[in-house]
Amino acid sequence: MDLYIAPMSCSLAAHIACLEAGLAPTLHRVDRTSKTLDDGRDYRTIAPQVNVPVIALREGGILSESTAVLQYIADLAPASQLAPAPAALERYRLQEWLGFTTTELHKKLLWMVFSSKTTPELKAWARANATDTLDHIARHLAAHDYLVGDRFTVADAYMFWALLVAPHGGISLDAHPALSAYVARIQRRQSVKAALAHDYPLYAKEAAAGNAPRSAISSPARS
Repeated sequence: MDLYIAPMSCSLAAHIACLEAGLAPTLHRVDRTSKTLDDGRDYRTIAPQVNVPVIALREGGILSESTAVLQYIADLAPASQLAPAPAALERYRLQEWLGFTTTELHKKLLWMVFSSKTTPELKAWARANATDTLDHIARHLAAHDYLVGDRFTVADAYMFWALLVAPHGGISLDAHPALSAYVARIQRRQSVKAALAHDYPLYAKEAAAGNAPRSAISSPARS
């Protein structure tokens, strides 16, 4: 399986999911500036929207968008229990949290603060309006170790990434100890340690060259 990633981006969640599932994808790094792969290919010929994560399907074609990619990975390895069974109520809870993470946290807040396309005013607005979103997550995690049921799922992989990078964009978790505890708990998983160990050196190299937002991540051990 070929998985296209950008270091320390949301594709980190897909990498974590693969490791949890016991899969060994071939990872292809997408250069954020040139939109090329390490072998020189133009990524736009593979994924015209130039987004990550993307999986090259065995049947041909690609699958994109984190909410789809993460569930696809989970269903490739059902024994890993990274997603509840299809049609089970908890599967819809999983989709609920994936949808919340991608819309309310990733696109509404994180994209705003990290994108080079947004103005200082928009970045300030995102930081000032993060409280309700964080409150909602914290209320759940104050009473539960994970987002869905009593075990780690792909929803946690995605939420972990979002909460890991949020403080580096000026969205503090200090007022939400349940969120900080959650990040620390998930970060102790071997899959997470391995994915961070892979991504962070690549990200640091990109940031030093000016090809990634310097403020996004300063250390793989920080939340």
